Amino acid sequence: MKFSSLCVIALLLANCTSTNPPLHPVTATSSGVLSALQADYDVKHYSLAIDIDPKRRMLQGDVGMTATALAELAVIDLDFDPRFRILEAYVNDAPVSYESRDGKLFLATMPISAGALFTTRVTYTGKPYEAENPPWDGGFVWRQTESGEPWIATAVQGRGCDLYWPCKDHISDKPELGADMRITVPTGLTAVMNGVLVATEAAADKTTFHWRTTNPISAYHLAINVGPFKKYELSYDSILGNGLTIPVVYYYVSDDMEKIDTLIRDDFLAQLAFYERTLGPYPFGNEKIGIVEIPYLGMEHQTMNGYGNEYRLDPDGFDWLIQHEFAHEWFGNLMTQAASRDFWLHEGFANYMQPIYAQEVIGDAAFWSKMWDNYNATKNCKPVVPAGDVDMDYFDSNDPYFKGSWTLHTLRWMMGEEKFWRAVRRLIYDTPDPWSLEYPITPTSRSTEDFIAIATEEYGQDLTAFFDATLYSAQQPLLTETRTNEGLSLAFSNNPELVLDIPVRVTLDGQSRMISVPSNGMTMSLPENARIQIDPEVKVFRDFGTVARCEAPAD
Repeated sequence: MKFSSLCVIALLLANCTSTNPPLHPVTATSSGVLSALQADYDVKHYSLAIDIDPKRRMLQGDVGMTATALAELAVIDLDFDPRFRILEAYVNDAPVSYESRDGKLFLATMPISAGALFTTRVTYTGKPYEAENPPWDGGFVWRQTESGEPWIATAVQGRGCDLYWPCKDHISDKPELGADMRITVPTGLTAVMNGVLVATEAAADKTTFHWRTTNPISAYHLAINVGPFKKYELSYDSILGNGLTIPVVYYYVSDDMEKIDTLIRDDFLAQLAFYERTLGPYPFGNEKIGIVEIPYLGMEHQTMNGYGNEYRLDPDGFDWLIQHEFAHEWFGNLMTQAASRDFWLHEGFANYMQPIYAQEVIGDAAFWSKMWDNYNATKNCKPVVPAGDVDMDYFDSNDPYFKGSWTLHTLRWMMGEEKFWRAVRRLIYDTPDPWSLEYPITPTSRSTEDFIAIATEEYGQDLTAFFDATLYSAQQPLLTETRTNEGLSLAFSNNPELVLDIPVRVTLDGQSRMISVPSNGMTMSLPENARIQIDPEVKVFRDFGTVARCEAPAD
């Protein structure tokens, strides 16, 4: 159970204490509306030095930031959990006064002129918030292996980097120059993170692991993993050719080498080849393809994906967890949502890649099985893409995953294979021919409107109305069928503004034909007693009547 439900009862009995106090509301959310002060600077680089004490579940941190002032600055606004005790704060190596208030850490400074590069440094100590249901409830995860050794991980996507280090907790600002991470742990344990291992330094009873990524990276991806890790490593020949090989590294604590070898060599490498053929080259081949075994289900941390599915194969013949998380290297890590409202660009695409891969592994039955499960998991209580800025708490259903994937499915049907995948590659790489690129590959920041514009350009017809009906509306499009003596009438009756014709396949007495259904409807003549099927391959996203009606008011 969560702290809140337990302590509400216990407080009434006047004896509630907790070692995991609830989060400040600002710390508990991520992104949303960017504060005016944070809008005034652009992060270039982070430097983390964090000493972890597993016995006391404590951190000692020393975190630096390099940024460019976009306007004159006298106060620097950082996000940071107020449970930590600040020891010192510096701006441009000079000590400054600071204030921890309202889930923020404000550093006072001599005026910094617009365009100037500046640095901050904060040292601190404390116990980080412990995740109670990771990865859905963010925080530190403290576990032990079967042999009793510490096994530690972080899961902070929904709540952000400020759960354990001072940062600019907003999806819109990736440090263009990457980050350096120095993680100190008791000797005998290993700390693994994003990027490349630069150095390992042993001193007394502690060891520091220095990791570096030079690729731009979202702050929540700087994920700590600590344990008695062993390493499984091989090389992968990049689709870019020219003898380019990329290290594939799996850090693990379990000991079933047969399952590990099957997961990485047989299953994962096949998934990797599929993604490179379908989308384009692995985005971070200048660093590594990394996976780490973690004590919760999984998370898409750039170049170090967290895996905790216990080597279970999906009924469709592959490990769904690692396949989904790895999709985020393209949808989320290379192409990153411009704001939280565009969350479906990460999850809708990643989710849609799963039935597509199932179709490649098993066939059409696997594709439709997954798509139908996705459809019946939609809630349709509020728009997938809200009208304004939101934080991650907006997404209290899985509609960005499931409704997003169905939107893409119908869009693919409308556009056709070539145009659809060209639009997808442009979304990710900013080119329809990513196989001509070289490392490092430049990341993209995209909004829903960006994708609509790209898809419209590739399709040659304005797609705004289609997305209005699927992502900007809470309800599902309703295709009505009316059969009379005059024939069959079809219309999208709950979307009178849908001016875009939707292609629908109709099977009449075993013979198929294509028709276009405009918003104001159309009628086709029918022979008497004709046997007819509408959209027999289920390619049009619409209300089939199998999903429970949403009882909550739509936003």
